Amino acid sequence: MEPLANKDGITAEWLTDALREGGHLSSGRVSQVEVEDIGVGRGYISQAVRVTPTYEAADGDPPASIVAKTPTFVTLPDYLRPWAAGIIETEVHWYRDASGECPARVPVCYGGTFEDRTSYALLLEDLGELGTLSQTDSCPPDQAPLVVKTLAQVHAHWWESDRLRDWGWVPTTEQQTEISTPLVQGGWDLFAERIVPRVDPSFLPIGERLVRDWGRLFERGAASGATLIHGDFRIENFLFGERGTRDEIVILDWQLAGYGSGLRDLGYFIGQGFEPAKRKAISDELVELYHATLLEHGVTGYSFEQCLDDYRLGLLASMFIPLIGIRGLEALEPPPPDASEEDHESFRQLVEAAEGLLALMAERSITAAMDANAGEVLGL
Repeated sequence: MEPLANKDGITAEWLTDALREGGHLSSGRVSQVEVEDIGVGRGYISQAVRVTPTYEAADGDPPASIVAKTPTFVTLPDYLRPWAAGIIETEVHWYRDASGECPARVPVCYGGTFEDRTSYALLLEDLGELGTLSQTDSCPPDQAPLVVKTLAQVHAHWWESDRLRDWGWVPTTEQQTEISTPLVQGGWDLFAERIVPRVDPSFLPIGERLVRDWGRLFERGAASGATLIHGDFRIENFLFGERGTRDEIVILDWQLAGYGSGLRDLGYFIGQGFEPAKRKAISDELVELYHATLLEHGVTGYSFEQCLDDYRLGLLASMFIPLIGIRGLEALEPPPPDASEEDHESFRQLVEAAEGLLALMAERSITAAMDANAGEVLGL
């Protein structure tokens, strides 16, 4: 499977070769493709498109449509490029090497290849018929237990697994710390100036300690119970289908997968997935459910008291995306003047959507951390 520089490389010939290599086209060929942008305004690391192939003399049941991730038209600032390359490579490997045994329903991978940040491709099952939720909404209370139980099952499957050390593509705690610390510290001044004063000024000393001790935050969580984490476990990365079916919940976007405390995922979901009043009403119940599900699926030696402490660390760690995003948005370069109007409009939509999303995530994260007295786990 040849890597691509952008979506324009998705031709009938390229897709024929890719599907044959992945074992998803045993005979015949793709005679033509229709490529449609999807997910405009939902991220600037990769570009997602829907590919609808027309087959000629194909036997079996090749995919009627495919979601492809390819390099984006957005020019990232220099300081974000190594991080972006790393998370793209991680997602390609995750789908190729680990998705088949994931306890959660995830899109089927039809093929993936990675050369560098500007040359890769990932082909996934198209589940566009399933329902989505906006990050600006609250996760419905009747859906939240399903989300948490699914997350705990995923974490229990890889809990303290030796394979996480053997898989070279899984970012270790040390690697995550090394690359994320300068990004977080670089975004703190803007975050402290623009976000903290209008949400809760008393968070300022907690935030200062948080970014100063960022690496130790990851190390503490991983020391008490590490697993394979999703890293971006929020409601916009879930799809919902009919209750009681295999599509009841589908987990998307594994770019930030890595080795660490599963409570980072739980803190991220609870802290950012609900309006504050709704979060307060349900958070204790969800943490208890998560811990009980871990035990139910074979995790031992992990007390509920430790789980609560790790959850509070997870609420603090969930500041990661807002902290790096606020600086990254300012540094984004628009498409060149000679780019298509489609790319310019996509860029405008992306920036507008990202600004609103980052502000909401930051506000919810701060409020959740303060409500849980998360500063105590930092000694404050």
